[in-house]
Amino acid sequence: MTTDTPKKSLWRRLALPLLGGAVAGFLAATAFLNLVEIDGGSGLGPSREIAGLVGVIYALTGASVLVGALSPGFGAKFLNVEDADELREQRRMLSLSGVAMVLLGAALILLAIAGEGAFVSAEIGAVGAIGLVLVATWLSIRSGRHTDELQRALSGDATSTAFYLVFFVGGLWALLAHLDFVAGPAPLDWLTIFAASLLVASFWQTGRRGLLLRGPN
Repeated sequence: MTTDTPKKSLWRRLALPLLGGAVAGFLAATAFLNLVEIDGGSGLGPSREIAGLVGVIYALTGASVLVGALSPGFGAKFLNVEDADELREQRRMLSLSGVAMVLLGAALILLAIAGEGAFVSAEIGAVGAIGLVLVATWLSIRSGRHTDELQRALSGDATSTAFYLVFFVGGLWALLAHLDFVAGPAPLDWLTIFAASLLVASFWQTGRRGLLLRGPN
């Protein structure tokens, strides 16, 4: 005799992960903005602060993936997977990807707080950010060797979508700036657009395939 264990409804399964992610993101963003306040109460400026917040999202997402990969039983409760076995099967790929995301987030945060009038010198910011990006790229390449056909297709589609997002968002901004309607994007703004576009594209392509609707059991 077999009995089927009823699964929770989708929203009940996703409620805790979504709430936890929202709280963690809010706390991390608040901590970053408080830490980067310059004497006198002024912040780093919109470009730097937005770049730093995108970096925080990268680092937080990567850390969540890494925790789930290292502790599948716990990770299955908040990551978008069917069960802990899925995390165990993909542990190597997820671990490499998680560390790469953390490093990319750290690179963006470092750039946000580096330069004239900031907390870190331009030289340290440049060397540190380049080093973090190079290591993250190496880890991403290694991670790609452990992906299946669906994951490779998803990665390719996300990269393509990110390109179009950068083209339309960055291109429209540059066009309007050229015509003196708005201030032009700063170099850091372009880096933020690149990073944010890849995040948005990844979630978009994942959602298109219905992979966001699984949720933890």
